[in-house]
Amino acid sequence: MGASFTALDWSIVIAILVGTTVLGERLAGRQRSVRDFFLGGRSLPWFAVAASIVATEISAVTYISLPSVVYRDGGNLHYLQIVLVGSLLARLFVGYVLVPAYYEREIYSPYDYVAQRLGERARGMTTALFTLGGILGQSARVYLTALVLEVLLAEELAMLGGWTGCAPLTCAVALIGVVAVLWTWIGGIATVIWTDVVLFCLFLVGIAVSLWTVHHALVGVGGGLSEALVEGWRAGKFDVINTSTDLSQPYTLWVALFIASWGQIGPYGCDQLMAQRLFCCRGPREARKAIVASIAAVGIIAAVALVGVALWACYQQFPLSETSAALVAERPDRIFPIFVMEVVGPGLKGLVIV
Repeated sequence: MGASFTALDWSIVIAILVGTTVLGERLAGRQRSVRDFFLGGRSLPWFAVAASIVATEISAVTYISLPSVVYRDGGNLHYLQIVLVGSLLARLFVGYVLVPAYYEREIYSPYDYVAQRLGERARGMTTALFTLGGILGQSARVYLTALVLEVLLAEELAMLGGWTGCAPLTCAVALIGVVAVLWTWIGGIATVIWTDVVLFCLFLVGIAVSLWTVHHALVGVGGGLSEALVEGWRAGKFDVINTSTDLSQPYTLWVALFIASWGQIGPYGCDQLMAQRLFCCRGPREARKAIVASIAAVGIIAAVALVGVALWACYQQFPLSETSAALVAERPDRIFPIFVMEVVGPGLKGLVIV
């Protein structure tokens, strides 16, 4: 049971970050033209593109926030409706309607298509909206990731804050920004996609380590993870479908059917962040397979939700300390980082965080 980030954890994090960067660059190959940079030479396999879409979709917002949503009092799996219903319908629409249209000509972004069909003014408007949405969305993701670093690297960030005069959270945001800029300089959509494939695998490793740690902690007081899941079932943590018509509830079947479905056509089919990946396939059939296969995100999101159930069961047996409870009460999203810091062992902690 480690209570700090050890040298072994740091070694694992650095080794995986460096290895992922080098591997992504090698798999992408040399980029000889603008076409290679933006379209990956239109030679990337559909399964790599699908994994990249999933890794992009499952950001810190899902990985850190969803366990806290399930963990808290009254928490359950209603969020899965959004992916099971809304995201699936959106993916099918993009795959069978937008993808064939995009492959009629060689374009470098969805906004090129907008310009061809609606003119330059429409392209300017959609680009501006994408930029604004990207700033707002990525800001939330960076903030949540910084919350994780603030908990895990409290001593290091406090030291850095003493040198710079900045708050620890500000230092965490700056560190994330530095890494993001360095990865951007490597450049090219092919590098991004192959790097995302590695990150997709790391998501699975982090989830598996978290669930195994809970199982190991609970074996001594009961039936381990299986008993924890049974207790979660009895507590209603596995409720998925919510047919309520109460407009104050964020996750209902009606939201998934009528809001999330149409609302997510934009991100999957028109947002540069997602759509750019679809332009890198060998043809429209491959691109369609990639966007439809990316529904595999449901499985990973469900596994992340299971982490929330496991945390709930774990802290039923081993309540949070007074200090940790105060941190969670201030920001509920801290529950998973605190679990990693206090319960996950050295070495494994680095695998979860990386």
